[in-house]
Amino acid sequence: MHTLTEKRVNKFAREFGFEVPEADKFELYVAATYLYRYVKDDVDAIQASVIGGGSDQGIDVAAVVVNNQLVSEPNDIDNLISSQASNIAKVIFIQAKTSERYDTKLVSKFLHGVESVTRYAIKPGSITLPPKLVDIANLIERIAENLDKFQEIRIPCELYYVTTSANNGKDALKELQVSQALSRINSLDIYSENLSLQTQGHEQLAAKQKEKLGPQRVQFNFERRQTIPGAEGVEDAHIGVISANELLKLLRDENGIRPGIFDDNVRLHLGNNNPVNQRIYATLISDERRAHFPFLNNGLTVVATKLEVSGDRFFASGYQIVNGGQTSNQLIRWAESDQVRSNSGILRSVWIPFKIISATNPEVRSSIAVATNLQTAIGNADIQASSQIAKDVEEYFERSGNDGLRYERQGRGEGISFARTRVVSTSELNRAVASAVFGESSKAITSSKELENEDSYVWGNYRTETFYYAAWIVYRVDRYFARQTEHSILRAAKYHIAMMVSAMVTPKLVKYFQEEDIESLQRQLETAKWFSGIDSSPSMKEKIENAINVAAGEVETHFKDILEEGRSLRKDDVRSRRHQAALLERAQKTESTL
Repeated sequence: MHTLTEKRVNKFAREFGFEVPEADKFELYVAATYLYRYVKDDVDAIQASVIGGGSDQGIDVAAVVVNNQLVSEPNDIDNLISSQASNIAKVIFIQAKTSERYDTKLVSKFLHGVESVTRYAIKPGSITLPPKLVDIANLIERIAENLDKFQEIRIPCELYYVTTSANNGKDALKELQVSQALSRINSLDIYSENLSLQTQGHEQLAAKQKEKLGPQRVQFNFERRQTIPGAEGVEDAHIGVISANELLKLLRDENGIRPGIFDDNVRLHLGNNNPVNQRIYATLISDERRAHFPFLNNGLTVVATKLEVSGDRFFASGYQIVNGGQTSNQLIRWAESDQVRSNSGILRSVWIPFKIISATNPEVRSSIAVATNLQTAIGNADIQASSQIAKDVEEYFERSGNDGLRYERQGRGEGISFARTRVVSTSELNRAVASAVFGESSKAITSSKELENEDSYVWGNYRTETFYYAAWIVYRVDRYFARQTEHSILRAAKYHIAMMVSAMVTPKLVKYFQEEDIESLQRQLETAKWFSGIDSSPSMKEKIENAINVAAGEVETHFKDILEEGRSLRKDDVRSRRHQAALLERAQKTESTL
């Protein structure tokens, strides 16, 4: 592996808590880098995108994206496209190798794997694939079935072969077996025309890593402005109007729209046929109405990590368009029209309301992005996290040491310096407590919103170790899937597994689980010391590990018929309360084996 890449990969692995072999680290690093727009720093999402195993068909990372969201189940696609008038989709396949050279045979194998997945999507069951690739094929099939609801007539697809090589691998693309493999994929007529493979060496990988931070030192002029008084967490801020000509410098480079500049924008581009966007465009093309644009449009809000100002010249680095995505896209569309191409000077006559803020604090940047888009009330989970018991839980987690867990209250970024695999959000803690403490694993799978109610049973006045107990079990279940990648097909049932583990290691809970007697259990939990020392008891932790192995085996047996279809479990497969009851019964029968 290239020296600098190796350092970056090892740093990444430390920060995220990935204790795996070098090749696996690299795959996770590539997944986190190339899919950053969709996975951010979500550990589960990063891990889920890595195919892994010796039967991966040469595909190391795969992702299906609909409306800028990563999807894992066909129902996810149905839900997303039903709420949008205009939809976009994308499929991404990556092969990631630590080698410092391009291996044509491996490239060809990778492309053959993509072809196999695609053929399965066209005709399910026509060939044999490992479960994770069957899952990807099923998602592609669902998009293909609904292409009439998408903007493109075919599915956009990106192919990457990523190495640590010092060159860009263009010579490898010239090999006959590579070009023939690409031709076969193109002939299936499912992806956008002229599908190509992008070969990426360590320089391209480093550049992709930088994209996560946004464009660097882009120069533009901002003459008509006022400085906004400073505030805590904000280094610099200006408001005014900017000409379309100057604004386009922030939006485009020589290759088109600058990558990643809309990643923090809460709202997806709604398409050119959206009524709002039609009105924006109509104003831009109208000679009579164009001068009224700053009075008719809310403009853009830009947040940058660094802002340098010299007179009217601005240099922005690491910036995001956090509000104004619709305006930006329609402006770009207009700038590429024949009207503007024949008279580019017209861009200087259009003024757009514009606000740019320099802030390095992630919490401040995030709050600006949300506030400028939503203007809504505080969510229920935020109210839960602001309670005194939540503050006490946060403190308890902090005392668990470097090998323990952290509770990230209110998304405050407390876990940045801590392995992300060990950081628990309020929503995750809700699901953990519901499943491991109350036996409501079905509800943990199905409904986070119900659990986030201010008066939800998961946030009673319980001893703080109760919350740690639940979080630890779910954390160890997640680690089990990370270690035993062949069992990751069971991931949709992880809260059932957590419930079963809890029933096996704390038998006192079983009667409450069986009777679904939440109120009686709530009263017990206010004083019960059932979970004391969970953060420091080696014997309890060992018992939990053993229980996870047993529970996973029982889940695999219980859902054998579904797994024999050659795919992973889905939420729809596992969410039923009858499965919860049946798996609890299995846990009771196996408890004595621990």
